[in-house]
Amino acid sequence: MRILCAVKRVPITGGKMVLTADEQAIETKHLGFTISPHEECGVEEAVRIVEAQGGEVVVLTLGPAEAEEQLRECMALGADRAIHLVSDEEWDAQATASALVEAIRSEEPFDLIVFGNESADAGNYQVGIRVAYALGLPVVTGLKGLVVADGRARCEQEVAAGRDVYDVALPAVVAVKEGLNLPRYPSVPAKLRAN
Repeated sequence: MRILCAVKRVPITGGKMVLTADEQAIETKHLGFTISPHEECGVEEAVRIVEAQGGEVVVLTLGPAEAEEQLRECMALGADRAIHLVSDEEWDAQATASALVEAIRSEEPFDLIVFGNESADAGNYQVGIRVAYALGLPVVTGLKGLVVADGRARCEQEVAAGRDVYDVALPAVVAVKEGLNLPRYPSVPAKLRAN
């Protein structure tokens, strides 16, 4: 089982946001960064699946050189390998999806591609869907439950009346929500190995 988790570097929530002098962007030099809670749950779920079934978890990000720190966090959580597409530019959803698709196609095929349901900074729900469309893969979003077995993914979404369940063949793309699981805290030896 090969699983790819796409993660995005986002400002830590709760910090004071200061605008740049032209008031067109957020000044980031004094902010701390992390990956979003949705993506953290996605990495945790991928690691759990691979621990149970064997395989590899690869994390992928598009961002500045400093995003390496978030990739190391994911590796300390149990990811096997990381791919960093280094860029200091601001990317829209389509450009981001196109860059990710190109990187995904350059790798051996993945059985499952996991995204956070939306980015924690912009609330953008588009990238995972656009990647799935470009790759011609089924996509299920808003997941609060995921079981992978026998070449299929059982995907559960919470809805007002209970849960909707979707069964899709692998390979597939999924977008998970915070609360799918309780992510582990990396141990000190795991953090040292990730460096």
